[in-house]
Amino acid sequence: MTNFSANSGVMPAPDFGFEGPSPDEKRQARLVEVLAHIKPDNEHAVRAVARSLKRGPEGYRKAYLEWAKPYGRIKAEREWDRARHDPDTLQALLDDLAAEAAKKQPFVVLSAAAVQVRPPLRWRIKSVLPAEGVAAIYGPSGSGKSFLSLAFAAAIAEGSPVFDHATKHADVLYIGLEGEDGYRGRVEAWQRHNGRAMPNGLGFLLQPFRLTDAQNVTDLAAMCPKGCVVFIDTLNRAAPDIDENSGKDMGAVIEGAKMLQRLIGGLVVLVAHTGKDGAKGLRGHSSLFAALDAGILVERDNEVRTWKTDKARDGVDGDEHRFRLSVVEIGEDEDGDAITSCVAVPDNSLPTIQMKPLPRSQQRGMDAFWQAAKDHGQRDFSGKLIGVHTDHWREAFYRTMPADSQDARKKAFQRVRNDLANARRISVEGELNKVCETFTNPAAVGNETTAEGLFSGGGTYGTKPGHVPVQ
Repeated sequence: MTNFSANSGVMPAPDFGFEGPSPDEKRQARLVEVLAHIKPDNEHAVRAVARSLKRGPEGYRKAYLEWAKPYGRIKAEREWDRARHDPDTLQALLDDLAAEAAKKQPFVVLSAAAVQVRPPLRWRIKSVLPAEGVAAIYGPSGSGKSFLSLAFAAAIAEGSPVFDHATKHADVLYIGLEGEDGYRGRVEAWQRHNGRAMPNGLGFLLQPFRLTDAQNVTDLAAMCPKGCVVFIDTLNRAAPDIDENSGKDMGAVIEGAKMLQRLIGGLVVLVAHTGKDGAKGLRGHSSLFAALDAGILVERDNEVRTWKTDKARDGVDGDEHRFRLSVVEIGEDEDGDAITSCVAVPDNSLPTIQMKPLPRSQQRGMDAFWQAAKDHGQRDFSGKLIGVHTDHWREAFYRTMPADSQDARKKAFQRVRNDLANARRISVEGELNKVCETFTNPAAVGNETTAEGLFSGGGTYGTKPGHVPVQ
């Protein structure tokens, strides 16, 4: 079980890349360049290089012995023979050397070879949250962002996939600063829904915490295992006294988050609110979004909830998933009424079509279309409507305007046909006019697919008089 009372272990160094297929000559040449940055004048350095290269091909041993000549060939061979393979030690040594160099000079210039051997970005949730950095999950009140954040936290602590994204296990500390009393129910709901206990690697802190208080940050980091993930829910409660729109105040928040991240050597996730206009994203000064390594936007449209990667450094923005809050009964109160909580789960149902009134002219055009479909519609062998020829639709439309001139009716029909096509109610394929896929796909809207059924049944297909789907 994770112990959040003291530091446990060290931050795992990224894979230096010496395992796997044999390197080509260019890779071995880069190795020689990298070793040139390390002086073989002490046992620690020689041992670290030997341990990193031990399982490499014979070329690595030769490169090692050539590099270690100043240390002494016999001593170097002895270190090689007794070295236990650990590919991370060389990267750790390079990091230490870089840190020492930074103390002596303000800037460190790396060669192209040194840049190439730097580790690639490591993911905590693949393509969503990095293993290290500062991220945010944000959405309006009631969007379900806290339930979603808890689902992410549990998946990371368990090392299990979440929303079809692979995760890499890490210890997690979840700081719940809003609705503290509700976490008992959320934990119970998660366990009942999943049929197992929450992972041991997930801990909760329900006491006040100030992200802008350096002592608070230092004390918290001292409790956390290296390389862990810390969720702070919510940012507003962790920095209650700041002016969110002030660049100076937001700078203090950013510095607090980055300080915590540096101390834990892992990932800090801020759970935050969006502004009054949710489409504009994260609430507050724009410097916060700019400072993020990853951002997840949570949105709600009635009962449809989605989350998407709003920002992903070295990843793909815009990856979107639907989710829902599954209600779980967790007990009864003193009056015998059910106590419930929720769990965020993937929503694989098809989107609900929302309707808005059609303009009168377009509704008249659709009424004429369905009349033509009933009288002359082209159908497949099963009776499903394929489409309506323009001539038949035009004739039906003209009958709705008996008093108008031929030229006026012709222009009105052409205008209505174009408007309905632009509204994605009708698709035009030459002289054949079809109902758009949204309204004809049985998987999306039901099984009533004949022209007669469409004309008489109405609403299921968006054919209820006066309505059109909101796109």
